[in-house]
Amino acid sequence: MSDYVPEEVVAQILFRLPAKSVSEFRCVCKSWCALINDPTFISNYTHFAIKNITSNSQVILRHYDRVNSQERFTLHHDGISFSPIKELDLPFENKPDSFNVIGICYGLVCLLDYHQKGLSKSVIVWNPSLESCVRIMFKFTAANFESVHGFGFDPKSVDYKVVRIVVRDHFIIGVRDAPRPVVQVFALKVGSWRNVTTGDTSLCRITVKTPQAYVNGTLHWVGYDTESHHVAQGIQRRLVLLAFDLREEVFKELNVPDELKTDELAYGREQKLFIGALDQKLALMHYYTQWYNSPSYDGCCIWMMKEYGLGESWTKQFKIDLRLGLGKMAGLRRNGEMLLVTRYNEELVSFNTVNRKMQKLGIYGETWSFFLDTYMESLVLMQRINGVLKMPTPPFNATSSSKAHRGETSGV
Repeated sequence: MSDYVPEEVVAQILFRLPAKSVSEFRCVCKSWCALINDPTFISNYTHFAIKNITSNSQVILRHYDRVNSQERFTLHHDGISFSPIKELDLPFENKPDSFNVIGICYGLVCLLDYHQKGLSKSVIVWNPSLESCVRIMFKFTAANFESVHGFGFDPKSVDYKVVRIVVRDHFIIGVRDAPRPVVQVFALKVGSWRNVTTGDTSLCRITVKTPQAYVNGTLHWVGYDTESHHVAQGIQRRLVLLAFDLREEVFKELNVPDELKTDELAYGREQKLFIGALDQKLALMHYYTQWYNSPSYDGCCIWMMKEYGLGESWTKQFKIDLRLGLGKMAGLRRNGEMLLVTRYNEELVSFNTVNRKMQKLGIYGETWSFFLDTYMESLVLMQRINGVLKMPTPPFNATSSSKAHRGETSGV
């Protein structure tokens, strides 16, 4: 009997194994090393993981531990229990309260390191499966520039992309005599920043620190029409969703539910409307109160877009009474329960929307820091564990970095 196993069979076996094990199997023999290092194999490994992501019962949870003053990333089983699997080691300096999660997408975590001194900042793309990362540097040309960031997977080019919208004070599109934003894309396979021509897409603004949501190969942010109207309680604006298609690299506008189309700024207080992704669908978390000067919110409604791109398919799924001591929503579990953060002691709890019972999970952290998403294995960034990401000179007044030996890159 022959010991020969066809390469196609070997690949199908490897697709089902953890990324770290597959990476180590490069030492088995030359043929396996060539197979695993092949970009086509890495892409197919990603496709296999994405195809089976709905059956995945693991999630990655991020929160800031104020007791130990550190960021914590942990893996959990999302089955009957929410038991921990392991704590993830960060392959970069874990400074107190220094990162903002841009997004978690198909096995990679994208972080913004916003505590760097001076005008130089960086985005970190981290693969927890391989404990590898790459730091992408950029530099503002003036102190009054800000950025809106996004991170997602382009199914057309089979590549991950970081999107950066450079703005002066705030993001404005299509406003007469206003400074136009610079939209830039960093594709991991290409390894450099490049400018994208946006065109006159919409009259929409995005606040600088708004979260993003990745659904259907597209990044989404909550924005508002630049034409506002004065009302008795303050200023009224029309809310919209601004979407950036990673495949064609163009902007489009999506409608929010009719009930949420207007936003009133009263006494300096802005309506709290956050975008997210639940069960691979767009979701909106609407926090509301009956009193404009209230220090906290009375409740939260969760809306889901049943059919992507169709505004009429927005459906109100849940309504949570926050006066029970509940606060921020961190995610939705496979069993239909919600992960919420309690308002007073900032503990993560699992909330059953049917019987209204709460299960304490014993996880504490700053309310703003909780972030949850589905976890999957990935081989992306495998070559950067001991290697160097070499980049051509990027546009927009980029400067070279002297830290390339640490896997860092430079950009705008």
